[in-house]
Amino acid sequence: MKKYIKIFIVTILFLPILGYTDSTSDEKDSWDKAYNSATKQRFIPVELFTGERWDGKHELNLKEASTTACAIVIGRDRPCDNYYLSGPFKTDTNNTKIEWAGNEIPYYKRTYSTQRGGEVESFFTINNSRDGLVRIYDKRKQWGVRTYKGLGSKFPLGYWKQGEVRTYPSDRPTRIEIVELDGPNHCLTFRWVIGLGERRNQDNNYTFCPDKGFTEFKHNN
Repeated sequence: MKKYIKIFIVTILFLPILGYTDSTSDEKDSWDKAYNSATKQRFIPVELFTGERWDGKHELNLKEASTTACAIVIGRDRPCDNYYLSGPFKTDTNNTKIEWAGNEIPYYKRTYSTQRGGEVESFFTINNSRDGLVRIYDKRKQWGVRTYKGLGSKFPLGYWKQGEVRTYPSDRPTRIEIVELDGPNHCLTFRWVIGLGERRNQDNNYTFCPDKGFTEFKHNN
C-alpha cells in the first residue's frame, strides 16, 4: 500500500513539470514557425515587444502584461537599464487619428530612468495602419509632456521581410528598416529613424527577443 502511495505522490508532483515542459515546447515551436521560408516573411507579435509568453496566434492584440526588460546600450560600459511595462490601460477619450480603437485607446505604460533626465513615462498602442506600436504619450524632464497622433511607428508588428523599409506620415516622417528579421534565439533588430536622423536619438537600432522584450539599444550617429 505504501508503495502505491509513494508512486501516486511522485506522479502528482511530476505532472506540473510535464505541463510546463509542454508549454515551453509549444511556445518555442510558435517562434520557430513565425518565419515563413516560402514567403520570406516573419510575423512579429505584440508579445515580442512586451516580453510576455506568446500563444503562436498571428493576431495583434494588447493582452495583459507586466514585465521588466533589461537593455544594454552598445558602446557604453555600464549595466543594462531596466524598462518596466504594464497594461493594457485605456484612455478616457481618443484624441489621436487611430481609427480602429474607437472612443477609448488601449495602451501599455512603459517607464525607465535615464542617468541625466530622470524618469521617462511613455504610452504605446497599435498604430493606425496596424503594422506597428506607436507612442501616443511621452513625459520626460527635457521635453515635458508630448502627445502623438498615432500615425507613426516605434516597433514593427505583423508581417515583415528582411531589409524591408516602411515610412510613416507622422509630424516628422518616421522610417523603420528591418536589420535582422530572425536572428539568434529569434531576436529582432530594426533601425528606427525620425526626420532626417541627424540628431542624437533620431537614428537608433533596437533589439527585442522572445520572453525578454527590449535587450539592446544602439545609436547610429
